[in-house]
Amino acid sequence: MEASPLKSATRTAPPQAGEQKKIADAAMDFEAVFIAQMLAPLFSSVETPAIAGGGKAEEFFKSLLQESYAKAMAERGGFGIADHVKSTLINLQSAAGAASLQETR
Repeated sequence: MEASPLKSATRTAPPQAGEQKKIADAAMDFEAVFIAQMLAPLFSSVETPAIAGGGKAEEFFKSLLQESYAKAMAERGGFGIADHVKSTLINLQSAAGAASLQETR
């Protein structure tokens, strides 16, 4: 096995701060969507009293409430999915950068 100092030193820097923020936001949004899907059966099982109305408007606002709960849960750590997605995306981006760097040599 031959170790080349250039190949072993070929590492790309982690994404810039702006890119990391975009990745973190995307990961958080992903987790919020996941949590919203998990909450959907809970919300569908709640019966609304006749006095409260019902109808299309209630369905619409119930979905907004569900999304709001999901986003709040994700922002507070949720299930930890966002952290895993973020680290995976950063690793993939770094690996893609390293691969493109090696192709140019």
